[in-house]
Amino acid sequence: MAVMSYYFEVGDETVWNPASRVGELYVGMLEAAAAVLKVPSGLTPGADESYIDMPVFEVLVQKMLAYRIEVGHPAMSIMLDGILPLSIMLVEKGGGTLAVTTEQERRYLTEARDKLL
Repeated sequence: MAVMSYYFEVGDETVWNPASRVGELYVGMLEAAAAVLKVPSGLTPGADESYIDMPVFEVLVQKMLAYRIEVGHPAMSIMLDGILPLSIMLVEKGGGTLAVTTEQERRYLTEARDKLL
């Protein structure tokens, strides 16, 4: 059985193409986080791809970052750490930006980038 890919696209550019199950799990986790934070995800999922509306996606990722730093609940931190570094990578690869307002956010962004190198 061949491993299929799942594509994440911003405009006409593919910014990430993991294995199908990896992509599907990420989409499910991101949609759950968006629902908890009561903001849209910015993703339009298809059969084997998701289109990212970068301005909407940036808002979600910014909220996840702020929530991760502010709340400090151990279980919530672990769950957000499962999707936040990948989300930061997608923002950056897609040409978006995140506003860093605290030293803790700056450290988290640096650590997230280091995890994905």
